[in-house]
Formats: sequence, C-alpha cells, structure tokens
Amino acid sequence: MTLKPEMKGYAWILLATVTGSTVYVFSKAALNEVSLFQFGFWWFSMAIGWNLLYTLGSGESRKKQTLPFSTFKVLLLLGLVETLATGTFYTAIQVSANPSIPSFLRNMEYIFITLLGVILLKERFRGLEIAGVALTITGAFVISYHRGGTLSSYLTGSSGLMLLCTSIYAIRTILAKKFIHRITPATMAINRAVWLFLLAAILLVSFGESIRIPNSAMLNIAVGSFLGPLLTSIGQYSALKYIEASRAAIIQSSTALFTVLGVFLYFGKLPMGYQFVGGLITIGGVMMLLKGKKNKGERRKKDVRF
Repeated sequence: MTLKPEMKGYAWILLATVTGSTVYVFSKAALNEVSLFQFGFWWFSMAIGWNLLYTLGSGESRKKQTLPFSTFKVLLLLGLVETLATGTFYTAIQVSANPSIPSFLRNMEYIFITLLGVILLKERFRGLEIAGVALTITGAFVISYHRGGTLSSYLTGSSGLMLLCTSIYAIRTILAKKFIHRITPATMAINRAVWLFLLAAILLVSFGESIRIPNSAMLNIAVGSFLGPLLTSIGQYSALKYIEASRAAIIQSSTALFTVLGVFLYFGKLPMGYQFVGGLITIGGVMMLLKGKKNKGERRKKDVRF
C-alpha cells in the first residue's frame, strides 16, 4: 500500500512529535548526573553516529550529490543558528525542575515565526490569529509565574531561556523550509549534530572537564540521542517535503502533552496545576493561530482562482 504524499507528511511529523517529547525526558535524566558540556559531547557525538548509520542504511550515501559552495554557506548559517538555539534549549532543561515546563514554552516558537512573517513578508494579522497570539502569550505568562520572582531570575531561569531559544528556532525553521529542497534532511541533521558536538568538545576541553560519565547517564544519552537528534530532526525535515509548515506545526504543538506523560512515567512528577492550565492555553493559542493562518491561505487561493 502506497501512502499519499500528504499522509507521508503527517506520519513523519507524528513521529517527530512523539520522539521529540522523549528528548525532554532523557536529556533531563542525563543532565541530573553530568555537566552541560559533558552532556553535549556525548549526546551529539552519538547523534552523528546515529545519523551516519541512517544515511548508510537508507541509501542516501550512494546518491551522487555535489554540494555547491552556496550550499556550504547555508549549512554554515544553519549550524550557527542551531548552535545558539540548541545550546540555550538544553540549558533551559537543565535549570528547570520539571522538563514539562520548557516543552510547553517551546510553543512560543510559532509566535516568533508569525512575527517574522509580519516583519519580512509584510503579512497582516486576522482576528483568529490575533486571538491565538494573545492566548499563547497569556499561557506562557501563566506557566512562568513565580511568586516573588524578579526580572533577573526570570531571564536566567527556564522561562527566559526558552524565550530566547524559541526566537532563534523560529529563524532556523524558516531557513530550513527555504532550503529543504536543496539539502537533504539527513544532511541537515548531520550538519546540526556536527556543529553542536564541536562546540561541546571545545567547551569541555576549555573548562578541563572529563569525558567520563556514569553508565546510567550514558544509557539515557544513547536512547535520547537516537530518538532526538536522529528521528525528531529527520521527521521534521522530511514532513516539510510533503505538507505545509503550518499543518506540521499544529501537530507538533501537542508535543508537551506527550512530554507530561513521559515525565510522569520516568520521574513521577507532574507540573503544578496552574502550569498545566497555562500549557493547555498555549497549545490552544497556537492551534488558533495556525488555523487562522491556514484559513487566510485558503482565502488567498480562492482570490487567485476568481
């Protein structure tokens, strides 16, 4: 049975959503035992290995692909953006008491993607989009609430770090969508892992830290790096070849719900009641925002026809 291209896209993005939720669980488990630099060194060295095995097994390595110099410049740009965003992302998980919180706040990426559309493409908000943006921001504030918290504690805590990383991830998403037909998903995934591994290795040596880590941390990193840097990245990039980014985003906005389940099963923790409510608000807001964008796109198609 051959799947329609659209169904392939949904299958890829569902895979990316489920495996993406496990990244929060296994990375937090490892970061409870090792430093961020040790984690990055092993996590992304394994990610390179997993991606190379995938490339060899899928037959992509046998395809003759000559990359022009302009493509190397794109990979360099993507690598720099990924380094900034992903480094901040894992720092947010490390400092968070419950990794479900960063997973809810990851939905802020869709707000920044929309804002970049307004800035770069001169797009205008419609009613449903405005409501979605407002609802998502409200949910983020509810999640981030801390009695007696200061601006400094917010900016250096998981909420502030997620605000920074999601803004950078939005740039990454737009770049990936633009170049996905020039660069294979596997190449993008390996490029990402190589850059992050090099950064972690340099910092590990600079701070004189050991590469030796507990076996339990190594196991969590091995499982997490397979599900995360490999399956999640390839799933995301592959989905963009078959479905619109907005449709993929609607499904991925539910990643946090899978994360909550995973964190509960692994750590026995649940987010505070108000944090969970705030998380649901962000998911609802993102779905409204993306539905509004989808409706606007359909109206444009009708205008072109007539």
